[in-house]
Amino acid sequence: MTALSLPVSHPAADGVSSPVVDEPVALLQLDLADPAEAASAVYREVRRGRRVVAVACGGAEAPDRLARALDLIGVETALPAPGESLLGRSVAIVAGPRTAPTRPRQPPGRPLRVALAGCGVVGGGTAARLLADPRFELVGVLVRSPDKARDVALPSGLLLADPGALLAREPDVLVEAISEASTGLALIRAALARGIDVVSANKQAVGGDLPALTARATAAGRRLLYSASVGGGAPLIETVRRARAHGPVVSIEAVLNGTCNFILHRWAEGDGFNAALEGARAAGFAEEDPSADLTGLDAAAKLTILAHEAADLRLPVDTVPRETLSAETALPVGRVRQIARLDVGRSGAKVAIEPVDGDALFAGLADEGNALRVTTADGRTFTARGRGAGRAATVEAVWADLTDLLADRG
Repeated sequence: MTALSLPVSHPAADGVSSPVVDEPVALLQLDLADPAEAASAVYREVRRGRRVVAVACGGAEAPDRLARALDLIGVETALPAPGESLLGRSVAIVAGPRTAPTRPRQPPGRPLRVALAGCGVVGGGTAARLLADPRFELVGVLVRSPDKARDVALPSGLLLADPGALLAREPDVLVEAISEASTGLALIRAALARGIDVVSANKQAVGGDLPALTARATAAGRRLLYSASVGGGAPLIETVRRARAHGPVVSIEAVLNGTCNFILHRWAEGDGFNAALEGARAAGFAEEDPSADLTGLDAAAKLTILAHEAADLRLPVDTVPRETLSAETALPVGRVRQIARLDVGRSGAKVAIEPVDGDALFAGLADEGNALRVTTADGRTFTARGRGAGRAATVEAVWADLTDLLADRG
């Protein structure tokens, strides 16, 4: 991989160009024998805020294979025609040689020992990738019912019902992917106290006590990573961090809940509320009990995490005014979205159902899409969007955190 730094115009998703800045461009030469691994390499560069030119090796179909793999995790791509600019989109894919150049193999090191809490949509997808990658050793999986049938085949002896027994297996990192807030929070605290790094996808657990958890991780000399807790595969947390590095953040507006966006999008397309909700369940975006999504609680929890990232604000979830989406909701005419807003100066926040016609960033979001706009004090906007729900997208964010940890450990 080669990283270049070129001055390019950075158009915002609403069509308004920000000033020309020195924006890094990553040039990747990728072997499409493993499309998922190639897509992961692109995704990691995108979440660092880089534009990517991906040279897909493996034959004439290699660019299309890479584009399909990236679409699964919500990364928008372009396949420029000969002579067309390679920097028109965040990711441009071009055909490379049939065979990728061989690279010297790194000497094998000790695998990173991983304990996994949860084996549902996110946990199951993470387990499958861990078992297939020799850089990692899955040492245990915490579940409520070890005897329950699952959609991922796990070796005997990995399934545990006791959190203490999981941590006793001395992992290097805990991947916390359960949906219950108090259990997840207790596990994160216990892992950090034992000197274990943590990767979490649990927005309720992380958002409920993020300043204290961050302080605890720092005191222990451990890493707490939680990219998947907000936005699924959309790099929303990373975008807020880049905006803050540029200058003081003054506001955030975002679509943060894939279930509500799916319902509102399908509702606008002619489905009724109940049909749209059932469609979200069938697609795996809505829980059997979707109340946290529909009442705005899920979006509010994610907004508390973004508030901390934007300005170290402590924003208790129960202080955020929320509007409920139901079959009785009187929707405005046109495109409508559940929008989470934060005014940093006033520490004001809300989650409301709002019209978004004319706003290309939000109006164009289909189904489970999430999107974010961050504005800094000098008027610059930073935007991001992608798949905000679903196994492939959310697991990709977890995987990127894990590979970052692996790289940090050398």
